[in-house]
Amino acid sequence: MVETEEKTDKLEKIKVETEEKTDKLEKIKAKRRRVSSSEIDSDTQKYKRIQRCRAKPSYLLCIGPKSSRSEYLNRLPGLLRELLRNRHWNDASRVLSVLMKGTINDPCPKMNRLKYEAHIQIVSHSETNKNKADEIGRIYDTWIGQIGKQHKEERLLVWYEQICHFIEHEMNNEAYSTVISLMQNRDFAMLPRANLFIGISFYKMWCNKFLKELQPEDADDNGSVSNISESGSGSLVECSGRDESVCSLASEVSARKDSETSVMKNKKVSHLSISDSETRMDTKVKVMSTPYVTPPPQLYAISEENEASLGDGIVEFDPTVINILGDMDPWLLPFKPPEDPDCYRKIVNDSYYKEAVKYMRQTLQSPPHVSLAALHPLVQILLIGGHVDEAMKVVEEMCNKIHDVKPFRIKALMMEKFHRNSDMLAKCYEDILKIDPCCITTLKKLIGMCLEDEYSRESLTEMIALHVEASFPEPEIWKELASCFSNFFENLDEDRLSVCLDGSEDKRNPQTYSVRYNPTPKTFTKTSWTLRAKWWLNRHFSPQMLETEIKNVTLTGDWEMMTYKAACASYIYGREFGYVTKVYELLKSSNKREFFKFLREHRVNGNKMYNFE
Repeated sequence: MVETEEKTDKLEKIKVETEEKTDKLEKIKAKRRRVSSSEIDSDTQKYKRIQRCRAKPSYLLCIGPKSSRSEYLNRLPGLLRELLRNRHWNDASRVLSVLMKGTINDPCPKMNRLKYEAHIQIVSHSETNKNKADEIGRIYDTWIGQIGKQHKEERLLVWYEQICHFIEHEMNNEAYSTVISLMQNRDFAMLPRANLFIGISFYKMWCNKFLKELQPEDADDNGSVSNISESGSGSLVECSGRDESVCSLASEVSARKDSETSVMKNKKVSHLSISDSETRMDTKVKVMSTPYVTPPPQLYAISEENEASLGDGIVEFDPTVINILGDMDPWLLPFKPPEDPDCYRKIVNDSYYKEAVKYMRQTLQSPPHVSLAALHPLVQILLIGGHVDEAMKVVEEMCNKIHDVKPFRIKALMMEKFHRNSDMLAKCYEDILKIDPCCITTLKKLIGMCLEDEYSRESLTEMIALHVEASFPEPEIWKELASCFSNFFENLDEDRLSVCLDGSEDKRNPQTYSVRYNPTPKTFTKTSWTLRAKWWLNRHFSPQMLETEIKNVTLTGDWEMMTYKAACASYIYGREFGYVTKVYELLKSSNKREFFKFLREHRVNGNKMYNFE
C-alpha cells in the first residue's frame, strides 16, 4: 500500500512538470510568432497621422469627436477677428488657413464673408511683389463661386463689391465686363437691389472716366470726386444693413444715425453736414428736363412713364445753371461741371452717364430703403445734366414717401440755390430738426433767417428747445435761447399792482408801492414746456452739472457756457434759482465784467415761469 501511494505521487509530480513545460513552450512560441502585415500598416498609418497633424494643423479639425471639432470651429472666428483687429497678419493668415480647410463645405454666408474678407485684408497688407488688385479680384471670384444660388442677395452684394474693387483700382475693363455679367444674370432680375448696384456702378465708372473734367481746380482731398460723398460706398451699407444674411467684419452704419453733432460727450461732425451759405442767391432757374438715349435693350421691367422719359433728346448748355452748380454745397454736389460747352456735352452724352440715370430711375420703384440709397447719386447726376426740376420732383416724392433726414437735407440745399422761398425753406429746416434735432448747422440757418425777419421768434424758440432736449448745446445756442426769452417778456403788456404796507386804505396817508407783474407767455403754459422744464432741471441745471462746469471754467477760463445757461435759467426757474445765484456770485467776484453785466440784465428782467419746489 505504501509503495502504491508513492508511485501515485510520482505520477502526479510528473504530470505537473509536464504541464509547466507545455506552458513555457507556448509562451516561447507566442513570443516568436511572426508580425502580420496588417499590424505593420496600422503602425505606419499612426505615424503618418502624427506627421500630418504636425505639418497641417487643420487636419485635426477632421478627426476626433464632433464636440471637439465644433468647439475649435466656434473659437477660431473670434480668434481671427482679434488678430485682424490687432493687425497680426502672419498669425491671422495661419488661423485663416486652418479655418478655411475646416469649413470648406460650410455654405453659411456669415462664415464665408468672415473668411474671404479676412483673406482680402491679409492680401492687401502682405509684402509681396504680386499684383494685389488682381489677386483680390480672384478672391472675389472664388467667393462668388462658394455662395449657393439660394443666397441670391449675398451673391449680388459680393458681386457689387468686386465691381467697386475694380473701379477703385482703375481696372476699368474688368469692372465693365463684370457689370455686363451682372446685368445678364437672370437670377438677379427680381431682386430690388440689382438696379441700384448696376446704376451706382455705371455712376462710379462715369466719375472715374471724367475725373479731370469734374474735379475742381481748388478742391482739396476731402471734397474730391474720388471721394463721392456717401452715394457710392455708403449705399452699400444702407441697402445691405437690412439684410440679415449679410454679415461684415466692419460695423454697419445706418444713414439715419448720422447727425452733424453728437448728443453725447464725444462730439463729432458727420459727413452729412450742411455747410453754411454766406451768400444768398435770389435767382430762380427753371430748366426743362431733357430725356436721354439708352440704346441697349432693357433687362428689367420699368414703368411706362420712366420708359418714355428715356427717349432721345439733346442736352442744352446753360451757363447760369453751371455757375450755380459750381457753388453748390460739396456734400450735395462734390464736383464742378465744366464751363466748356463741348466738354459738358461730351460728359452728359456719355453711355455710362445714360446707363446710370436709367437704372437709378428704375430703382425709385423699389422698396423705400433701396430707393433711398439711390436718391443722392441720382440727384447729383440729374443736376449735372441740368435736370433741376426733375431732381426737385424726385426729392419731394421721396420726402413724402420716407421719413428720413436725407431727402429733406437735399431739398433744403436745392431750395437755397434754385427755389428760395422763406416760408418753404423754413418749413424744410423744421422738418430736418424734427427728424434730427442734433443738427446744429440747420438750427444756425434758422437763427440767421430769424435775424433777417424771415422767421418768427416763437417758432425759433420751439426749434431751439428740440435741440436742447436732444443734445448739449453750444454756448451761442443758449445765448440765442436767452434772447428769445427776453424778447417774449419785453413784448408782453405789463400790469402794475398797488400794495398797501399796513393793509389799510387810508386816503389821507397812502403808503403804497407799485409792483410790476409779468404774466407767463402763453407759449410756455403748454404741457410740453412744463415737461421740458422738469427734464432740463436734471439734465442741464443739476448741481453735478454746475460743479463740472465750474471745474472747466477753472481750467479753460471760458465763462460763456455758464453765463448763457444761467441767463436762460433765470427766465425758467426764477432769479433765485440755485444755478443762477451761484454763477452770479462767481461772476461778481471775478473780473469778467462783460459776462456779469449780461447775466445781471437777464436776471433783472427774468420771471419765474415754473415752480418745482
